[in-house]
Amino acid sequence: MEQHKQAIEALLFHSVQPKRKPGRPKGSIAKVMQEARALGVHHFAFVRSSILGLDLAESFNRYMAWAETTTDLRYVQNRRDGLLKQIIEAGRALDATLPTSAKITQLLDLLRSDAKVKPAVELPSLEDWAEAEGMDPDMWSEADLLDEYKAHFGLDNADAQEAGAGLKDVVGDRVRALNHLETVLSVIPAATDRLESWFAKPVVKVMRNVGIITLGDLVRFINVYGYRWHSQIKGFGVLRAQQVLQWLILEQDHLNLVISGTVNEPKSKQELRVAALVPAIGAPQGLARFGAGTLAANGLARMQATPHLAGERGDFRSHMANTLGAKNDLEAVDIWLGRYAEKPSTQRSYRKEAERYLLWCAQELRKPLSSVTAPDVMKYRAFLQAVPSTWIQKVPLKRTDPAWRAFRTQPSPASQKQALVILQTLYGGLVDAGYLVANPFRSIMKSFDLPASKMDIKRSFTEDEWQHVLHCLDAQTAGPENLRLKCILELLVTSGIRLEELANARHKDLRLESLPDLPETWILTVTGKRNKTREVPLNPDVVRLLGLHGGDFLEDDLAREDQADLPLIRTLHASVAQWSRGQGGELVVGAKNESGGTALSASGIYAVLKRFFRQAAKTAEVVGLDSRRFEKASTHWMRHTFVRQALVDGMPIEVASELAGHASIDTTSIYSTQELARKIKAVQGMKRRVVA
Repeated sequence: MEQHKQAIEALLFHSVQPKRKPGRPKGSIAKVMQEARALGVHHFAFVRSSILGLDLAESFNRYMAWAETTTDLRYVQNRRDGLLKQIIEAGRALDATLPTSAKITQLLDLLRSDAKVKPAVELPSLEDWAEAEGMDPDMWSEADLLDEYKAHFGLDNADAQEAGAGLKDVVGDRVRALNHLETVLSVIPAATDRLESWFAKPVVKVMRNVGIITLGDLVRFINVYGYRWHSQIKGFGVLRAQQVLQWLILEQDHLNLVISGTVNEPKSKQELRVAALVPAIGAPQGLARFGAGTLAANGLARMQATPHLAGERGDFRSHMANTLGAKNDLEAVDIWLGRYAEKPSTQRSYRKEAERYLLWCAQELRKPLSSVTAPDVMKYRAFLQAVPSTWIQKVPLKRTDPAWRAFRTQPSPASQKQALVILQTLYGGLVDAGYLVANPFRSIMKSFDLPASKMDIKRSFTEDEWQHVLHCLDAQTAGPENLRLKCILELLVTSGIRLEELANARHKDLRLESLPDLPETWILTVTGKRNKTREVPLNPDVVRLLGLHGGDFLEDDLAREDQADLPLIRTLHASVAQWSRGQGGELVVGAKNESGGTALSASGIYAVLKRFFRQAAKTAEVVGLDSRRFEKASTHWMRHTFVRQALVDGMPIEVASELAGHASIDTTSIYSTQELARKIKAVQGMKRRVVA
């Protein structure tokens, strides 16, 4: 056991190699652009500026800094010299392939020249010289003035003219040579270019991990994810993203691709700014649950405005008063969804499936919901089995985004079944309310080959895996993050409560219970599915951890009036800053909560555990465990682990069922059956000790 712990500590948190300061070794440079691969117009612009004698640092900042990681003047000078050498070498390689009449050897010699440029003598104009000399132009002819001018400056003898050759414009000649070489050597990027043609290997590697192969792929990726596109690429920081984006913007004309304006500001800010420019329009009646202004709501509004799709004269309408008070299909569905207002998760799930179905009815079937027949239901079943790509958007987008689609991916068989069951429930509710006279799903659902409902209790930790989890937890540095993680893990695995139940748990839900012949025990009251309330005894060690976790916020808590509503699991830092409208209507950015101590949401708890399990996966193989199981592990694994271990430890099945909040003891018996099978296999594998 001790060796196991030491192995985890050494590999996961304490490297056995000598420590070094974070960052790159001194003197190393990380470049984004792989200059040896291609010469771009920005390289020639930088070299040209240096030849013209412009400030080197300013030229570098203008043309090159976005592709580099330092602006140190020594590096800038070396970079200039290296680029000039690269241009000359590329020119030599090209020159070797050209016919004699097209050779560029002379241009390369000019560019390679290291001779100092003599300062050119700036001569006055003929008129200015004559005026300075006091010569009256009315007394001299233009030819005589010109002769005097040449004689004065020595421009009328061969020796002077030969000496003047040394005053020729060497800088201009070098610039003209560079300009010509740019036309034949610079590479114009194209959307079909593979990344390795332009970027260094580290950049190519991290981009390939998210499916970006070409420059066109990169531009499309940026346009989809917008302002924080770089956060979708592991190992790709803000600075590097700015460098790449700057180069793409410079080259977007050549790529024939436009960088979306969404990259310049967060979507939340953009939506607030755009909303101020668009007159407020009330959502049509019946769209309250679908979100005003969303793509789905807009599509449903058009459906409602189309007489033959609205359902006012649907084939299966009762045409009598209904308890919903609905006049058309959309109103009926919206009011039906309103029944689940106290169950936001259920309402969200039902709304999603109803929304998809209504859009399909309008766009594919061209019928209102109230006219759908059993054969039409079969068509929808076939649609779910092979959703067209035009209905799928793989990346997460807001429902107001023009690229939003009803599906994120092809639904699994289990998801297809859930969708059909929800729609059957929807139709059943409309029939019960007197809005419809028939439920087309009821007569046909049994004919579908749908997957049987089952619970995968293999998604739980074995004893060895849980020991690995505990060792990884102990190996972490002590602090608020580690303490909160312990609270979450211990509370979930010793109580079996659900993720949402934990996120909603408050101090007022705790009470200290004293019963005869039993020690005082803290009881947590939770409300689970179907609004079913149950009481869960807490382990004393868990209560101690919760006390330590809450103690970090004691000073602030004592000043609060609503101490009973304090959450059990809390945030540790200020919330992420968000854009909003100030009192004067101006756009302001700020955190909703300036400090920690607020309730950690269900998604926050989930993210904390997923991050920890991924870390534990890195050392799982070292101790003979399957790392893939840790990578897949989630909060629900803790619940399965609790029930399985409770039965292994001899807890009565009815008690385990009550603690887990199962609707039926049959659900809990699944765990018991699995444990019985494990026992049978263990006994059968024992060595025989009786005479055959």
